[in-house]
Amino acid sequence: MKNQYFGDIGDYGKYGLLRFLAERGVKIGVNWYLTPDDGSNDGKILGYLKNKKDRQHDPELFDFIGKKIEAGVRSVSFVEEYSIVPGASYYNETVGVPNRTIWHQQGLKRFADRELVFCDPDNGTIGKKSINSKGADKYIAPLEIADYYNQGQNVVYYCQRARRTNEAWLETKTEMKRYLPNANIYVLTFHRGTQRSYVFVLHPEDYSRYTELFAEFEQSSWFLGGLFTAELVESEN
Repeated sequence: MKNQYFGDIGDYGKYGLLRFLAERGVKIGVNWYLTPDDGSNDGKILGYLKNKKDRQHDPELFDFIGKKIEAGVRSVSFVEEYSIVPGASYYNETVGVPNRTIWHQQGLKRFADRELVFCDPDNGTIGKKSINSKGADKYIAPLEIADYYNQGQNVVYYCQRARRTNEAWLETKTEMKRYLPNANIYVLTFHRGTQRSYVFVLHPEDYSRYTELFAEFEQSSWFLGGLFTAELVESEN
């Protein structure tokens, strides 16, 4: 995540999903996987803020984002300061500072009391790249996801499909089964702008509760309006 992405159409969907879960009692920790702004055009899909039909999904969130964008300042700190995700806690240290290991261990400690940890890397999982390679700060490592899970948290992380083939994308969505064979995998995908998928890695004992939450989400305007689709990738063993 970069501060320059704040308020983009993808942010609207992302915070809408997190707010939906938080308002139903899920204790969420948000690890921004924060990286420095890069001066690119990424994060500039803002036209939805002029479309009143888009406001219906979450009027409070829509108006909040609109006011901040109008003010000309973009920062994830607004989400924290104004408690946009009810009851959430946050980890906003830049990825890899002072080094990746210490940074990750601090995140684990920060969210030890959370039920669900949301990780928001720029691009998704790191695949075959080394965690020490150039640009690795834009990715989450599967072992980092596994550490949160093994600490007791459920995890949801952002992942792009990008240019992957259907076969490669299926492999990406299911890759955590290689690390956590007992986990249940469920994917919610937001389809406005760039396709954005949110991959849930769930403990078996929590699976039923989350599927009930997802079923309720599927009856919301977010889903009925075609902005999201859902996909059970791996069910209980």
